[in-house]
Amino acid sequence: MRILAVSDIESKYIWDYFDPAVFAGVDLMISCGDLKAAYLSYLVTMIPAPLFYVHGNHDYSYFADPPEGCVNIDGKVITYRGLRIAGLGGCRGNMPEKLQFSEPHMEKRVRRLEQEIKKGREVDIFVTHAPPLGFGDGKDEFHRGFKSFLVFDEVHCPKIHLFGHHHLPASPVNRQAVFRHECTTMINASGYRLVDIDSL
Repeated sequence: MRILAVSDIESKYIWDYFDPAVFAGVDLMISCGDLKAAYLSYLVTMIPAPLFYVHGNHDYSYFADPPEGCVNIDGKVITYRGLRIAGLGGCRGNMPEKLQFSEPHMEKRVRRLEQEIKKGREVDIFVTHAPPLGFGDGKDEFHRGFKSFLVFDEVHCPKIHLFGHHHLPASPVNRQAVFRHECTTMINASGYRLVDIDSL
């Protein structure tokens, strides 16, 4: 299955210079947050695939005006074409109303998500806005990853963990964006990434 993952930066190669050949065969789109609602709605009009998203820390406008044609998976576990996908939005901070969470608060959100996971088999894809601690995160407190995400990956072993928040040069082949930890491939989707889940 071919996945288009996007996050944080509206890519000019999609927004301004869309080439259908580049995105041919995309089966699924995932947004890791902090993108304009209009950008996500544009994607679903240009690519014949569903788009699932979590909230970034700048996406509180989605509550009143969500991206049209897209599916919110923040705090949920869904199944699409046999893949189980779990999502958690937000980043570090102490303003939940602005999608900024302390580590203890995020741990509670993870535990609630795990209750949903127990209703079926393990997840294949974990989608977050913030990174897991120590993998693709930043040095300042606001951009540090969550330990609870790292523990989630170690316990549940998703095949892929997609995240954003920490901006990288918007190259779809940036090797700094891909990490391997135990059984999980972690990918920073800043800009956009094309991922073939069957090749991982």
